[in-house]
Amino acid sequence: MFAAKQGTDEKQLSGGSRPIGALCREIRDTLTVRNMIIDTHVHVISENQQKYPRRADVQDWVRDTSAEMLLALNREAGVDRTVLVQGHGAYEFDNSYAADCTRQYPGSFVSVCIVDQRQADAADRLTYWVRERGVSGLRLFAIGEPETLIDDARTFPLWERAVALSIPICIMARFHQVARLAVLLERFPEARVAIDHLALPRLRDGAPYDSVQPLFELARFPNLYLKFSTETLYAARRGRSTPKEFFSRLIERFGANRIMWGSNFPATHDRSFKEQVELARDDLAFLPQEDQRWLFGETALSLWPALR
Repeated sequence: MFAAKQGTDEKQLSGGSRPIGALCREIRDTLTVRNMIIDTHVHVISENQQKYPRRADVQDWVRDTSAEMLLALNREAGVDRTVLVQGHGAYEFDNSYAADCTRQYPGSFVSVCIVDQRQADAADRLTYWVRERGVSGLRLFAIGEPETLIDDARTFPLWERAVALSIPICIMARFHQVARLAVLLERFPEARVAIDHLALPRLRDGAPYDSVQPLFELARFPNLYLKFSTETLYAARRGRSTPKEFFSRLIERFGANRIMWGSNFPATHDRSFKEQVELARDDLAFLPQEDQRWLFGETALSLWPALR
């Protein structure tokens, strides 16, 4: 989702003719033990459109990104495992390709499905994808047309079923709905909930990030997790904001053990996959190694232990 189509104003220093981020990365990788890197947000798209037909009104970010292509990109970028998040803009509610990729490459992928939460049989559909097709998470997609309210009581049976199935729930909603999450987190304390893209906050005003306060206030719920993406990193570089200032405050409130990275590839495609991995590692290189270990792997493993 949310493809970035133009360059981003990077606040980058240089060390001689080499970017300081590259120098730091080289030193870091030389001196530290290699920890597992997990990308928690990739949309996988099959080249075979006869077997896996795309929706009629397919979105413009959609491009061939097969499991085999992704495995090759992972090797090049040093990524070990991937959470395949159903691409609504490509397949809407047909999770077949992501599920098949997980079955074909169980050591590399887990998958998160989308079901039509407006339908009366949504909970049973979720059970099918989990028990029959091996899916390991639910994505509640609330930014369609018309927009779905995330605390709509009609979705409660779906929440109850996700809890019963012991799978995480990922929320894709715009930031103005973040405050509504409190009701759900209180009602379903056993649900493990992750917010995709941090709900796309506006960060350009910088510290003290008053506009993000509704998100900060949810830190009191121990069952809430956050997913940040390349889009989040771009937002943290705009205006008066910096990645160091924003992520320091975010980790102070939530702890690194409830925050995880996901690229958003190929929906974000203004730079290569490898460059998106490097961007995240460079922007968060200021953090202690233990925090980085959680952000780039351990938090994801706490939600999807099958990836270990």
